[in-house]
Amino acid sequence: MGTPLLKEILQNWQKYEPDEDIYVPSGIDVTLDTIVTILPFDRHRPRMFEGLEYVLSFEQVGDAIVGLEAQLRRETSAEERLAAVLHYARHDAFIDPQHLPVGGLRE
Repeated sequence: MGTPLLKEILQNWQKYEPDEDIYVPSGIDVTLDTIVTILPFDRHRPRMFEGLEYVLSFEQVGDAIVGLEAQLRRETSAEERLAAVLHYARHDAFIDPQHLPVGGLRE
């Protein structure tokens, strides 16, 4: 369990266990500077938990980032990783690289 910034875990997602879950404070706009809570997988924990909202597991974060980098054929920026992860969390689908933010995040 820990509380790093989202930009830190997107940069170093490989260092976490694939089945650990990422939660953010509910009701906020998620940014790279959002403080997240990392919890071990628990099938009985609800998606909304003690003021926190489930985002994804690290396995899914990795899938979203690796998928985007394969499409772009290059390493992605923190902003691109954030867009890919949030898109995956909201739509259960990989982001189309044409929908990546230019000069800021958009959904």
